[in-house]
Amino acid sequence: MPAEAQAGAPLVFDPAVVRGTLGNGLTYYVRRNEEPRGRAYLSLVVKVGSVLEEEAERGLAHFVEHMAFNGTERFAKQQIVDYLQSLGSAFGPDLNAYTSHEATVYWLEVPTDDPAIVETAFQILSDWAYAIAFDPAEVDLERGVVLEEWRLAQGFASRLLDSYHPLLFGASRYAERSPIGLPEIIKTAPAERLRAFYERWYRPNLMAVVAVGDFDVEMIEAQVRRHFAPPPEGVAPHERASAPPADWPRFDAPDHDAPVIEVFTDPEAPVTQVALLRRVAAETARDRAAFRRGLAERLAFMMLNARLYERSGQDDRPWLAAGGWRYPLTRSLDSVSFTANLEPDSAERGLAALLRELHRVRRHGFTDGELTREKANLLNEAESTYQERDQLASSQLAARYGAHFLRGTPVPGAEGEWELSRALLPQISLAEVNEAAASWTELRNSALLVIRPEEGEGTDAQLAAAVRAQLEAADTIEVKPYVDTLADVPLLSTLPTPGSIVAEERIEAIDAREWKLSNGITVVAKQTDFRNDEVVFSAFSPGGTSLVADEDYVSAIFAEDLAVGNGAGPHGSRLRKLLAGKDVSVRPYIDDLFEGFTGGGSPQDLETLFQLISLRATEQRFDPDYAPTFEAWARGVVEAHVAQPDTPLFDTLDAVLSQGHFRRRPLTLELFEEFDAERAGAVYTDRFADLGDAIFIFVGAFDWSELRLLTETYLASLPTAERAESWRDVGIDPPAERVERVVHSGIEQRSTTALAFAGEMEWSPREAVTLAALGEIAGIRLRERVREALGGTYHISVDTVARKLPDPEYEISIVFGSDPDRADELLEEVLAELTWLHSGGEQRYLDAARELLRTAREEQVRDNGFWLGEIETALQQGEPLAEIIRFDEWLEALTLEQIAAAAQRYLPTDRYIRVVLLPEDE
Repeated sequence: MPAEAQAGAPLVFDPAVVRGTLGNGLTYYVRRNEEPRGRAYLSLVVKVGSVLEEEAERGLAHFVEHMAFNGTERFAKQQIVDYLQSLGSAFGPDLNAYTSHEATVYWLEVPTDDPAIVETAFQILSDWAYAIAFDPAEVDLERGVVLEEWRLAQGFASRLLDSYHPLLFGASRYAERSPIGLPEIIKTAPAERLRAFYERWYRPNLMAVVAVGDFDVEMIEAQVRRHFAPPPEGVAPHERASAPPADWPRFDAPDHDAPVIEVFTDPEAPVTQVALLRRVAAETARDRAAFRRGLAERLAFMMLNARLYERSGQDDRPWLAAGGWRYPLTRSLDSVSFTANLEPDSAERGLAALLRELHRVRRHGFTDGELTREKANLLNEAESTYQERDQLASSQLAARYGAHFLRGTPVPGAEGEWELSRALLPQISLAEVNEAAASWTELRNSALLVIRPEEGEGTDAQLAAAVRAQLEAADTIEVKPYVDTLADVPLLSTLPTPGSIVAEERIEAIDAREWKLSNGITVVAKQTDFRNDEVVFSAFSPGGTSLVADEDYVSAIFAEDLAVGNGAGPHGSRLRKLLAGKDVSVRPYIDDLFEGFTGGGSPQDLETLFQLISLRATEQRFDPDYAPTFEAWARGVVEAHVAQPDTPLFDTLDAVLSQGHFRRRPLTLELFEEFDAERAGAVYTDRFADLGDAIFIFVGAFDWSELRLLTETYLASLPTAERAESWRDVGIDPPAERVERVVHSGIEQRSTTALAFAGEMEWSPREAVTLAALGEIAGIRLRERVREALGGTYHISVDTVARKLPDPEYEISIVFGSDPDRADELLEEVLAELTWLHSGGEQRYLDAARELLRTAREEQVRDNGFWLGEIETALQQGEPLAEIIRFDEWLEALTLEQIAAAAQRYLPTDRYIRVVLLPEDE
């Protein structure tokens, strides 16, 4: 085929997908996929969002989404949520929905071993599409939940969007129709108005059913036809299932030649930032040429971002972090964005530097070396996806098919994308990449947003005028070509003299091996087939910050970040360049009780991974010239943390839980003044001076003979000093009495309540399972009562922690947002429900909690990270590794009596910590 014809050849849709359109216009996508095993991810994708709302309907698209879970023709009130929870589907990750400007997407995940369950799941999807009930009583109950979601969204982010959307969309419906809607309409809209919106827009031609999972494709396709083509069997005919198609109106954003400027000053802004935005037409072609253009543009952004990252590490750094990317805005529009996070009062300097780098690209382009590196990185990414093509989660695949329905996003599949990448990436020239970046400096349909926490040297108007002048004069900037400096040096200049494995043991219970090395290090390895292109590892040695003097504590908690920023060995910022085309990462850490490493990579890059471990362990770099750059970055992190309105809530909670311990002081700029880069480097050097008592853990798709050879070469050769160390208990204990605090922060009328129950426990892995089940039951019950029955909150979370070290203790936290006027009322409801738990609760809650935990465990045991964490925790706590596989046994043996007893021990209603966040003006 001639090159021209080949370039115009349409992209083939993923052949693993069966797709079609019913006679009424509804589209479907069905694909078999085995991860997670024995489960199906089902989704209803509707081309209906807030942009379709009339003025009196603002917020109804989202309100309709909520009502789908509050009763349909076949499922009363909360029956859908209750039923799916009983199957192990958690409300949130496995059962939920969202509404955007242009779409409403529902999803649920169910087991596939019972045809009756699959049938019921399709009944739920069908009812969402055609038969939401809109019972007036349920509508009124749900108003409170929707209003609390609106309240939760208020703050800096919502105020920023109010400025951001008009910048991008101008006088367009997209700027005026936030999906969350208007509270005055949410408060008053009658059920009839919700129903009218639903019946007007929920039409078959605007819907798609997406089904991905471990099932028979023909059976699922038959279910789609049965439940979505009229009339569904067993229920009254759905009139809209055969109604005429609804037209989807187009809402254009007006063009403008001059850039639009906005300076957004907000006291809760976490950082000073400049964002240069440009609205562009979405790619509509679906052929090889379009795919090639997409690759060229991705390469351009990757090369630009590498330059911006490199610039952030230089002495005269103009920003703390910067980056550029392209992302979808609407069905027909994308945004090309360039942002820089800055030090306070440096917007003009940061913008000048950003414009300089963009014009450097426009005038001089990129270099051959940059292109070679990023081609290697992009090809490596595509190959990794291809290697794991049969191991992707069904939810990931479903999202791609949903995007195809909503925006026409190409879906060639992992194999097709790998073939296209292999064929096209080598052909892409530097000229093509430079052409892709040529429009970055155009000002048509562009906007500049400056965000800052407070006015600096000038007013908003003065700053707006100054940055406008910078934009208009950008063409006159003098820039030199980028100089790509990368010497041809190896990662390790000299390979170490190997040590040896002196003892080996098979760990039958978890199918793993343990090696004792000649230098005292221990290695535990478990080979898996969960991910074909993944090996993960961790290493730990006892000590951590517990062995650091109080005066060095602040330096110690930043030491790992300082180390990462410095690079290792002779390689500073060029370390990233040396690793081009490699999928590896190694990060050191120092926590309260241990220090060590975490990371992983592709099996084909395993030796590089081990070399990085060796560098971090023996040649960690601490360049004094980098210290000011790091301190500026860290100070920005602290400032962003302090600026968050919720920070005083959780800082206060931590302070009470630790009884004001010196090492749990809130992270503030005053605290950061205790940081000293030289001391941080000294702490790191001391903590990693002797790894003789370290344990390394590897999990993944490695080859045993290769892992053995690399272990002997790079781990058994690490120097050790035979120091006898252990962590120490620094005495951080929770109070033994009830403590209540009120803090005031934030300018929005919302509150957050945090309850914490903490204390000593008789720790065992079995008791940890009991505590987890108690948390699940409490979470279900509190959602039903505080959210659904009272409409008091949008989300109430219950989290449990059981830890053995340094002393056996537990912590249960309950957090919810609400109207400030209802905080006390809802606290009483929470305490009443905990008392109900003390009396035993009900069996259905234990059954649901058991299924939720069991289902989650079934998916976790096919995850490398899960095994890495479980093995590490067991080894740190001195527990037998065989205990890891007894989870199901302990879970199944739980009784209501045990749950009640645990509730009485761990959730005493007369001893807890309560911190309430109220607005500043109350």
